[in-house]
Amino acid sequence: MPTQESENMTDSSDNAIWRQGRIWISAVAVITAFIGWLVYDTMMAPEWMRNFSLEMTARATIVSDRSKETAFSTMRGRAEPDSPYICFTALAAFDWDRVFFVPPGGPISQPLAELDWIGAEVTDLNTRLGSDPRYQLIAFEDDGVVVEHDYYFTIWADLSALGRPAGFGRAEAVFVAESNGTTFIVEPISPLSSNSCID
Repeated sequence: MPTQESENMTDSSDNAIWRQGRIWISAVAVITAFIGWLVYDTMMAPEWMRNFSLEMTARATIVSDRSKETAFSTMRGRAEPDSPYICFTALAAFDWDRVFFVPPGGPISQPLAELDWIGAEVTDLNTRLGSDPRYQLIAFEDDGVVVEHDYYFTIWADLSALGRPAGFGRAEAVFVAESNGTTFIVEPISPLSSNSCID
């Protein structure tokens, strides 16, 4: 017959096991949440990039294809585009003066490389651009500081025609996209019309 002392020891060991289990479960939950946040932060494109992709897809239908099979037909709740112009001022809702596009292979142009890159190293970015032809870079500058940058994959669109060293000011950042059946090809428009975009 179990004694009071052995029952107390069993209760204590059960409580210790329960406490240890709770600690492990809490630790696993915290680690899982942290890893989930890192994956989300790394994998989720910023809003301006998602807007760019949607605008490119929608507006390329005007230039390339008006059939019901185009990707635009699946975009619920978006107004039918009224022009082929992709206006970057409407896509990136933060302060910026110039937008730069770095084509696959790089390198980052001197005017862009000389800006203040907070939290990023130009050499690291150039290494990635040079080592993998899938990468293109889009960077926004405001008052000498790169305020936003991210990679844009070549499987989504070819931005090579936008790779001019001086980038594009807000009034110049107006583009058109065409589909070649595999990917989108984005080009600047020239000459700019005064009513291409409203800033």
